[in-house]
Amino acid sequence: MRSTKAVTLKDVALRAGVSQAVVSTVLNERANNGVFASETTRQRVVEAAHALGYVVRSRPLPPVRRLTVPVKAGNMADNRLVALLLGRRFAGNMFTDIFYGVNSVLSPHGYHPIVLDTYAETYADAAAKEADAIDYARKNQIAGMILWHEGGPSNVNQITEIHENVCPVVAIDRRVPSVDLDYVGTDNFQGAYQAVSHLIETGHRRIAHLTSLGMTDAASERLNGYQQALRDAGIDINPRHILLAVDGGRRIDRQAFREMFAGPAAPTAMFLLSDYWAPAVLGELGELGLRIPGDVALVGFDDVTQPGLEGVELTSMAQDFEGIGKAAADVILQRIAHPEGPSRTIVFPARLIVRRSSVPDWDTFSQMRSREDAANRPSAYSHNRPVVVF
Repeated sequence: MRSTKAVTLKDVALRAGVSQAVVSTVLNERANNGVFASETTRQRVVEAAHALGYVVRSRPLPPVRRLTVPVKAGNMADNRLVALLLGRRFAGNMFTDIFYGVNSVLSPHGYHPIVLDTYAETYADAAAKEADAIDYARKNQIAGMILWHEGGPSNVNQITEIHENVCPVVAIDRRVPSVDLDYVGTDNFQGAYQAVSHLIETGHRRIAHLTSLGMTDAASERLNGYQQALRDAGIDINPRHILLAVDGGRRIDRQAFREMFAGPAAPTAMFLLSDYWAPAVLGELGELGLRIPGDVALVGFDDVTQPGLEGVELTSMAQDFEGIGKAAADVILQRIAHPEGPSRTIVFPARLIVRRSSVPDWDTFSQMRSREDAANRPSAYSHNRPVVVF
């Protein structure tokens, strides 16, 4: 067997029968210039790397370089950096929009975001990366932290300690259990309700939902919205149509997926916890010989560009990621200046963006929407509400 030092990405690529870009995508657990690796390809690459003894070596983050900026009295730290902890799971416009939103608010006040990526292939590894990022922020005396929490009970003690003793923490998209933090996110319940209502309005009665329970409140809220929309339409909730992703929402249970679509009671539509799952679901449906939207209508959540969806126009609930970033940065600045006071919750509406994946008769739908626009009537598919502040 080769020594570990002699093994390269090229060796792994040749053994797995894929490109080096795909190997990099899989082994470094990140998107790579739009390359998407299916579950089958991912397993082949991992097996090849293991057989050859290839080891991915993580590189420690460099220390923060101190900025020579005057410090206002009352600031909790002597640094002007705000840590932005994001799991680079969704890639695309989510990251850029949140970053630009945060930066546009911080920069005029002399503060700047430093992005710490917490994504990993498994939930356990992601939680460990998040713990390292929190520790990094603590050691570098970060002025504040905007946290997209990996979910569940992981790192709660660390988050509590840094919030109480080091710097203010604002949670975005996901709340941190049992920690009283400022929170900025999306109305997940109403967003899911609207997504499922859209599917019902287009004639579907057997609507499945791919979710992940026990890790985030966002998943629970979207599940509740899905169920309430069915109840309000007089549709019985079929537990067999609720598919749970495994490993903290990282993987589809392929056997359960295939069983759900077997038989005469198979779903004709599916609402996804997030757009992240659309490529995998599309692949599974394709292997079953099912087409979108002719056989199965598909609606996601986030409205985030996903590699692997070429040729599929995905209907999705759009989140205002830039607005979330701006609001979170504004709250952080207020907390740096005034640490005391009750926590705040800021909730943005989600907006339904209808595309071809959920509408079999697109031409008729487009004509109907054009008539609504011409009559200056508010369309259910472009509704926008003000931010709700608690």
